[in-house]
Amino acid sequence: MANVKAFLAGAAIVSACSLSLYGCSANPSVKENKTYGHDGYLGYSNSNPNIPNNFSYLNYKSDGKFAGQVLDGLKGDGVESNQLFFNGEHLRAVVNVRDDMSDAEKENVRQKAQKLLQTNMPRYEVTVEAVR
Repeated sequence: MANVKAFLAGAAIVSACSLSLYGCSANPSVKENKTYGHDGYLGYSNSNPNIPNNFSYLNYKSDGKFAGQVLDGLKGDGVESNQLFFNGEHLRAVVNVRDDMSDAEKENVRQKAQKLLQTNMPRYEVTVEAVR
């Protein structure tokens, strides 16, 4: 009888210890496996946010800022200001030149701006218009 009580007490202690260890081993902070983002590239564009083909990297704001910086290089050629218009894959730039420029000089500045923008913005079909 004493052996049965000792056996039951030992079994109770072992089961209590195993239950407490089992309860402590549960980790609710473990994250579940994540799937690829639905971006058409099996998550490649989401795996590294610093790669330049990321969708947040290519946007009209950064492209407009860069195109404006490119056109600022023509200020010495008579360009006073510029306006940029984006429409999908089309970029239209209106370059305002000095009033005292001849038509040939104006056309020369337009061609320079066209070449600069098309070289630096290959994603877009660039159209440049020079106005006074």
